[in-house]
Amino acid sequence: MIRLALLVVMFAPILGVRGAGAAGDSVASTFVRGAGPAGDLIASTGGPAVMLAQQPPPQQQDEFIPIDELPAQDQLPAAPLLVAAYSFVVLALFAYVVSVGRRLGRVQQEMERLESDLKRGGRT
Repeated sequence: MIRLALLVVMFAPILGVRGAGAAGDSVASTFVRGAGPAGDLIASTGGPAVMLAQQPPPQQQDEFIPIDELPAQDQLPAAPLLVAAYSFVVLALFAYVVSVGRRLGRVQQEMERLESDLKRGGRT
């Protein structure tokens, strides 16, 4: 509910949508007022734009930093992710081939049964 309220508050002014509340009320303010305590909190803080403006900007680095000099929480080990991705693809491909092989076997058995039925029936 809070996410929906935030989306409405953020995008209603951009789209120029007006609400059914008092004259001049937007859909966003009408929705936020009806959203209960969470809506009151959003409305009292000035909406998500003010809430986002209060967050400190991320620090930007000025130069290239090699991965082995980064802190441990900033390093992303690629090898386990790559092995997991390839393993998933190989297992999915293997399962597909096994599935097709089984279905092909059933079709082959059905063809043999139909051929034997035709030979017993005397028709060719």
